[in-house]
Amino acid sequence: MNDIKLNNEQALKDFLLDIECLEELAPWISKSNIFDILKISKKEIKHSNMLGWLFNATESHGMGDKFISLFMQTLVSTNQIPNTRILDYLLLDFYSFSVYREQKNIDILLVSHKEKITIAIENKVFSHEHDNQLNRYRKQLEETYPDYQRIYIYLTPDGESPSDNVNWYIFTYSDIADILEQINNNCNLNAETDLLIQNYITIIRRDIVEDKQLIEICNKIYNKHRQALDLIIKNANIGASNIYTAITNTLQKLSQEGKIIYEEDWGAQFGTKRMYEMLPSLDEPISAWKVKDIYTYWFKWETEKFYLTFIITGVNIPDEQRATMKKMIDILKPNSNITDFRVKTLYRTGWFDLSNSSDFEIEAEKAVRQAVDEMLAMEDRLFSELK
Repeated sequence: MNDIKLNNEQALKDFLLDIECLEELAPWISKSNIFDILKISKKEIKHSNMLGWLFNATESHGMGDKFISLFMQTLVSTNQIPNTRILDYLLLDFYSFSVYREQKNIDILLVSHKEKITIAIENKVFSHEHDNQLNRYRKQLEETYPDYQRIYIYLTPDGESPSDNVNWYIFTYSDIADILEQINNNCNLNAETDLLIQNYITIIRRDIVEDKQLIEICNKIYNKHRQALDLIIKNANIGASNIYTAITNTLQKLSQEGKIIYEEDWGAQFGTKRMYEMLPSLDEPISAWKVKDIYTYWFKWETEKFYLTFIITGVNIPDEQRATMKKMIDILKPNSNITDFRVKTLYRTGWFDLSNSSDFEIEAEKAVRQAVDEMLAMEDRLFSELK
């Protein structure tokens, strides 16, 4: 996946001489952020707490019902809400809602006895739906609030489809960030709330959703200095280097076993024979990543954990492959309505946490194999539906 091979010394030298390229990352890393300081930007429960605070019109943020009102406006504009319900939703008395956290295990529950309506929000930031939970929550609310109108919302980073797409509406963290930016730009907030919301928008854009500008800058830097950066990560005396080594060593084994296509200089990325047949490489390195490949299976990792993604690029793609990508999006992201994109994550596994491993090497290889097996199972389902 990288056509240019430099020796390690020259690669590092080129990177150091071009260190100014990192200045483009300054907007994301140069300012203090309360969520980073408290180390809670990656904790799902903390995001639910923050959202619960924002939804409560009588809370100390001082914005009244602006957030919940814009939330409902966005909901009706991005989902197939029956026309008979749209005005009802927009004219609700949002000050009448009580906000509950983890009531009956539901992440966020809004209840208005005045309006006789409940809004259940299942929040999935770094995890996926499990144990038939959406159906269980729906049945619980049907029993608890039989005479109330019930709205079910599945909140994820990029619009992941719920198992029950008939009853549950899709909402994304991009929508949340857009709402907060609209409030921040148009409302006269107190200084504390203004700073907190700015910090939260930054965290959402940087750590949860695909910030297109950030992705483009990181891809540009990585592809320009790929060998040097892989070398630094591989040899640095930090926990992440252990993850990286486990990933690359296991990918080499899987390649030798014939399960995937992988070469040593590909780092934490790999491909498969049938995906290359479906999405063949370009003749020239002109994709969004400035390489020939138009898709990748890519591991993303932190100090003691990782997840695996399936990503496609929509730049300089032939019409036939673009049509195939559209079919893939319809299958894997049926409610995204995306027609033009630079890069798009179509699937990602959950986090594989190795922080409590008693035998890191063995458990890490097992986790990498499990992640690849999950991705290949997704590929099985995808190709079955494509046919």
